[in-house]
Amino acid sequence: MLPRRSEKPRVTPAPTSVREAAAEFIRGTSCGWGRRDLATWLVCHYSPCLVSDATIHPDRVPDNEEPAMLSVASSGLDDEQVERLILDARSSVLRMLFDLAWPSQATAITQNAIGAGHVAPLRDAAGSVTWAPVGRRRMRLADRVASLFIADALNVPHQYSGITLCRSCGELGFTAAIAHESWCDRALQVA
Repeated sequence: MLPRRSEKPRVTPAPTSVREAAAEFIRGTSCGWGRRDLATWLVCHYSPCLVSDATIHPDRVPDNEEPAMLSVASSGLDDEQVERLILDARSSVLRMLFDLAWPSQATAITQNAIGAGHVAPLRDAAGSVTWAPVGRRRMRLADRVASLFIADALNVPHQYSGITLCRSCGELGFTAAIAHESWCDRALQVA
């Protein structure tokens, strides 16, 4: 089992981008997460980035249907199952993330996400299109995290050609190099 973070909940600001929310999952899970950490990420980082099905398809969603529930962290899974779910999601997302660097694989990945309804285009008043992750019922945790990166990759594909990952702290770099801050003690010890 991975070491657990402090049981004291961390208060984190809402993400300013879908990439920031997804990167927080990768960074955070490199240290070992439990149920509380996952719940905090789902509520504070993932949820603010979502576009609901009702926004995308107002004609298909009944008025009385509630939004997709983020119940992974409060499900009947025991702590070891929650940890396995988190680690499996992290591994799956990292594989997908590095596949996004290859144009032929990026096309297949983004088309699958669009087809599954995990990302959707939004048009502003000027007609510009921006891709956004969609919160849907019964999405796997890996699909939730991946939808954040995929939406970002559809918006700025050129930034996904040189992704790097610090294996010490989990920090992602999108310029083929990780710009470590002074707080990355683990990376400094390894370097």
